[in-house]
Amino acid sequence: MEYATRSRWMELVEFLGADRTIAKRWFDRLDQSYRESHRRYHTFQHLEECLEELDEIEGDEERLALMEVALWFHDVVCEPGSRNNAVASAVLAKEFLLECQASESVVEFVRDMILATQDHQAKDDPDAAIVIALDLNIFARSPQRYAAYEKLVCEENAATPTAEYAAARIAWLQGFLDRPAIYESETMRDIYEEQARFNLEEGIKRWQQG
Repeated sequence: MEYATRSRWMELVEFLGADRTIAKRWFDRLDQSYRESHRRYHTFQHLEECLEELDEIEGDEERLALMEVALWFHDVVCEPGSRNNAVASAVLAKEFLLECQASESVVEFVRDMILATQDHQAKDDPDAAIVIALDLNIFARSPQRYAAYEKLVCEENAATPTAEYAAARIAWLQGFLDRPAIYESETMRDIYEEQARFNLEEGIKRWQQG
């Protein structure tokens, strides 16, 4: 992992008021998770792309820092096919925050942000809508990067028969296109929506064509 990303984590933990011992120990745990051999898309590259987009958002410094914590942890548990990844990731985030002596409200805020990335439904929570948009910023990247993303998530799910995976993938992508808007955050929608719809439509066509 590049030094810049590690340095960013250390600064974030320092902002939360914890010491470098905690920061280093948790960085090692995160690093180990994001480097798991079965991961293809849910790696540090995905995290770094989320953080790059977060840097473009203006707002309360503490609120943005807690969103960043949620992003660092939202994929720390990544077992292909599991519906419990977000819950398990939120548990680890809570463990980390308690070591940082965070308040109950802070723990709940981060937990809610992580859990929102499971089904990508903000439920009228504007902060969750932003975190979801950041998690799904891949939809709105260049067609080449989006195509690479589709290939990588397919590789992560290699244990699933191809025809079964393709059908499920088409249904999942179509579910986003069927929404009134892919992105519930109006701010992020203005930035992402048009390119995301194009990429998802092209992605579905490729899966349908085999």
